[in-house]
Amino acid sequence: MTARRGRVASAIGALAVYAAAVPWVFRSWFLASDGVPHAPGPLGALIDADLNLNIWILGWIAHAMVVDPTQWLDGNIFHPAPNTIAGSENMLAHLPFTAPTLAWTGSALTMLKVYVLESFALSGLGMFLYVRHHTKNGWAALAAGAAYTFTGFRVETIPQPQYLGMAFLPLALLSVDRHLEDGRFRWLLGFAAALVLQALSCVYIGFFTFLLCPLYVLARGLHADGRAVFDLRPVLKLGLAMITAAILLLPAALPYLGARSEGMIPTHDFALIRTAAWSPVLFFSREFIWRAGLVPVVVVAIDLVQRAWRRWRLQAADPTPSPTTALWLVAVAAALLAAGPDLSLGGDRLLPLPYRLAYQWVPGFASIRVPIRFVIMVAAAFAALAGLTLARWLRDRPVPIHAGTGIALTALAIWAAAPRPHAVMPSGLSGSQTAVYRWLADQPGPGAVLEIPGQSTEQDVIGNLRNSRYMVASTLHWRPLLNGYTAYPPTSAGFFSAAIRDLPERAALANLVDTSDLRWIVVHRDDLQPHEAARWTAEPFAGLERVARFGADDVFEVRLPRERPWRKTVVERMRGTMDSLEGTPRDPLPARCRRARILDVDSPRRLPRIPLARRVAVRVSNDSTCTWPANGLVSAGLVGLDYRWIPPQGMPEAGLQDIPLFRLLADVAPGREAEGAIMLSPPRGDPGPWTLEVRLVQEGEDEPLAVARRTVQVGGRVPHPPQNQPQ
Repeated sequence: MTARRGRVASAIGALAVYAAAVPWVFRSWFLASDGVPHAPGPLGALIDADLNLNIWILGWIAHAMVVDPTQWLDGNIFHPAPNTIAGSENMLAHLPFTAPTLAWTGSALTMLKVYVLESFALSGLGMFLYVRHHTKNGWAALAAGAAYTFTGFRVETIPQPQYLGMAFLPLALLSVDRHLEDGRFRWLLGFAAALVLQALSCVYIGFFTFLLCPLYVLARGLHADGRAVFDLRPVLKLGLAMITAAILLLPAALPYLGARSEGMIPTHDFALIRTAAWSPVLFFSREFIWRAGLVPVVVVAIDLVQRAWRRWRLQAADPTPSPTTALWLVAVAAALLAAGPDLSLGGDRLLPLPYRLAYQWVPGFASIRVPIRFVIMVAAAFAALAGLTLARWLRDRPVPIHAGTGIALTALAIWAAAPRPHAVMPSGLSGSQTAVYRWLADQPGPGAVLEIPGQSTEQDVIGNLRNSRYMVASTLHWRPLLNGYTAYPPTSAGFFSAAIRDLPERAALANLVDTSDLRWIVVHRDDLQPHEAARWTAEPFAGLERVARFGADDVFEVRLPRERPWRKTVVERMRGTMDSLEGTPRDPLPARCRRARILDVDSPRRLPRIPLARRVAVRVSNDSTCTWPANGLVSAGLVGLDYRWIPPQGMPEAGLQDIPLFRLLADVAPGREAEGAIMLSPPRGDPGPWTLEVRLVQEGEDEPLAVARRTVQVGGRVPHPPQNQPQ
């Protein structure tokens, strides 16, 4: 009993050390009353948007589980699309901490801090328990836990907090070892539970754990008692535990599989995956130290050099703890998977790698697009190996040496993870900024909210950041929100974006009213670009009535009645239909239906080289005898607009861009004209007279229906008047 109490006390002490270190690691943010971590630099807006998305996910899951658990999948963004949580992670495993915190404080910011504290502390504890079990050295285990949970990568990955929840990976490995040692059934339950909870903490790490644990099980089955004797029975039991865990995960996995079958979650091709792969050479770089931590990399490197030296001198190597071989197997396998589907051998020669097998045979793995994240598993193995190595180095040393070394390396791991304070930005969840949201929370009855300005295009980084801020602000009122930002938006997102861009036009408002429960539109006038502000100056607007003003924020209530029964189509995700919302088939248009003209393009003579999209009105004419499908939830088969930039003579073709379809607001009848718009962004390349080619196209067909060209001076001075060349 005394020994058990000692183990419990040491575990509590380790947990306290890790928890106490978190406020220091995040010292500029953790104690701030109104702030969130900020990512400075050119990718800051994109990274900040990811953080806001994840704050919202944690908040929505916690809120739904308390208020109505049946709605946890249907987050309040992209209203009324269902299953919006499947566009990203769910982090369900953290509910025991996030739900009570949000219910008690009502603050998404406090909830995030509790989540971060829990993730770092429990991840360190998991590794502490694993290493202590194998070494019986609490000081080495303390350092290993700190090395595992406090790395530069983990500190800076706050915008993707799902990668912080790694407590269950070492517990899964520990359960494997305990079952192999004593064969008790409870360790099979522990193994299955750890696998389930790890997958519910982070989908990526869940995949990694399910892929690599079988290798660990096999290696440990061979060397469980220090002898190369393979006992098949416990290995098979552990395999059954993995299958049980996979079955238990089905309820959480089915929404993601459904989203994939509907096209919401894509299957990524190898060309994209290669761009996010990790070259094996990088394991010898400073970046690997940042990802795996200074302490484990140095300790493991020194141990490898010592062993190599002993072998060269024909000296006997020190005996290694039994899990060492299994951990190295996991590290090597993870390193190979991090390299992606193949390795370049120069020229066109490619060496196929194991990633291809997982891509082909593991359900859902083809939607994993960033193999570099497998380095997380290499880092986990290094932290464990470092703990085992430290214990071996300290084996015959006095207890004070054990304590001093463990404390020093723990402190070094914590300091190296965050030598400088983290940048912070205002959250927008306090003071006068929240007045409009608290007003919305106080309004009686149901109704959805739309905030303007939002996203202008799929590549609009600033618009995505705005939408993500609206999502975080919605934690103050929890009303349905037409805005949204996520990794994989629902198929209806493009339809709503097209209508939102053209507000307050009556046709755009009618499309939104007929497909949603829109009741309020909040216009943040200080955030509008000039072309956007011009559209919101001519009050009164048809179907809208201004009902409140909070500084520069106007609230309009929608008075336009619903006329068309399209909302059901959005909710039921009728992806399989071949008709537009207005009933026009989306089949490829035959030649007799492709007679078209672009009548006018209101393009600028000059376009500054700043990464902001500018609205350019386009007028088209349907000169055929057919009705064009243009108004639908899914873009495939719809008639709309796109554009491309053609560089000046002698400039590289790299200036061409991949542009999405810009939709029209209604199907276009024979002989009728239609107004549309593109969101024009400057091309990549040198300043000069570029040719803007605007095209009327049917999505999925190569040949455009009509083309118009305009010369636009991108940066610099305008050399001559624009040349109009409609075709």
